[in-house]
Amino acid sequence: MSRSLTFTRLADLAHPIGTGMPRWPGDPPVTFLEVACREEDGYDLRAFAMGEHGGTHVNAPLSFLPGGADVRAAAPWPLLLTLAVLDLRGRAAADPGARCAPDDVLAWEAAHGRVPRGCLFVCNTGWHHLWREPERFMGVQWGALRAGPGHAPPMVFPSFTPDAVHLLVHERGAAGIGIDTHGVDAPEDAEFLCNRMALAAGAVVVECLAGLDGLPPTGAHALLAPLPLCGGTGAPVAVTAFIP
Repeated sequence: MSRSLTFTRLADLAHPIGTGMPRWPGDPPVTFLEVACREEDGYDLRAFAMGEHGGTHVNAPLSFLPGGADVRAAAPWPLLLTLAVLDLRGRAAADPGARCAPDDVLAWEAAHGRVPRGCLFVCNTGWHHLWREPERFMGVQWGALRAGPGHAPPMVFPSFTPDAVHLLVHERGAAGIGIDTHGVDAPEDAEFLCNRMALAAGAVVVECLAGLDGLPPTGAHALLAPLPLCGGTGAPVAVTAFIP
């Protein structure tokens, strides 16, 4: 069956990849290495390195689940999904540890109708505006540091609750969840329950999204195309929104 898609504009929902961008504690930084130059080789070429979960990225089941699929097998990429966008900016501005809970999803449904089956449900927390301020983006709490030298300080940023993820993927049939912070899980959740629940259900997980302010609550679509890394536990992903 043919499928047409009408839109009035496109939006890039992925951050540029560069040195100094926010990263999870312990993840490798982005590095660039000159391999060839025009003066000596006739062309310019760089090598680059980064973590698989750096920048705007998708997580693969392999990262969290024993025997899970790698990023190439995690979904039929490129993946085109309807978008449902929850505005959490007000709560997140007042409480950096705000979490999308079932009541937030139900309130969204009261205003916009039932969460569409097969959608990518995204939380816009406003955190994407902090991308150029890595410590603020990661919510580093230096004042709360109680551990000794060499221990990372705690972090605070908006996220989902496992109950909200259960509602979205198991009861509403969402095909994915996404957020503009560095994790759908609260940073203190060492079990990564939101990731595990979504990925075990076959849903896509997208983190560090950008450009969410221009999206309507419903009606837009997103095309996701990650780097097809062999054995990838995740990968940087291009995310293009088609806005009606």
